[in-house]
Amino acid sequence: MSMNVNAYALALFSVFVIAIGQTIFKYSALRFDFIPGEPIAELIRRNLAPLAAVAGALTLYMVSTVAWITALRTIPLSVAFMFNALAFAFIPIVSMLFFGEQLPRLLIPGLLSIALGIYLITLK
Repeated sequence: MSMNVNAYALALFSVFVIAIGQTIFKYSALRFDFIPGEPIAELIRRNLAPLAAVAGALTLYMVSTVAWITALRTIPLSVAFMFNALAFAFIPIVSMLFFGEQLPRLLIPGLLSIALGIYLITLK
């Protein structure tokens, strides 16, 4: 039982880390300065901060992948994959808080439906 709880915690952790990675990608995209035809060395020089953030996000993806693979050792993929739906909760809220994006009008009922669905799927 304890291993299964740990596996579910790893699956949740993995999804949360992916959401953080997506947030970092958006942050980088807003700061990336691209000039068509510019030499690659100049492009990299002018965009060191957003490129470093992308490298950090990719590192988080690697950590998330290790957690996900570990979780899959004891959770059926058909159940574990449903946890990815939680990103639909994390990302819009983070987008609102950090980027001032407007939340969809029916986000809360939709998120509650997702949470209920995940709960039902995990029942035996």
